[in-house]
Amino acid sequence: MRFSEIQKKEVIDLHRGKFLGFIQDASIDVTDGKIQTLHVGDTERSLFLETRVKDQKQFRYEEVVTIGKDIVLIQKKPPIE
Repeated sequence: MRFSEIQKKEVIDLHRGKFLGFIQDASIDVTDGKIQTLHVGDTERSLFLETRVKDQKQFRYEEVVTIGKDIVLIQKKPPIE
């Protein structure tokens, strides 16, 4: 799967059903080309139709449960210590 196929999709927390934002960017491992983390943020429009990302969060790709046509479902895992 290419990143361009999931970019700008809505991200939903599976347990709460809460909207978390849109996929804005990703961190990719350069050795194997796989996505490591997804950068999710809520966008806001300014007066001059510029878009800004606010409240950007990062989720590990392993937390992705399913990728649908319009949304990505994420099941949050506890932080690694």
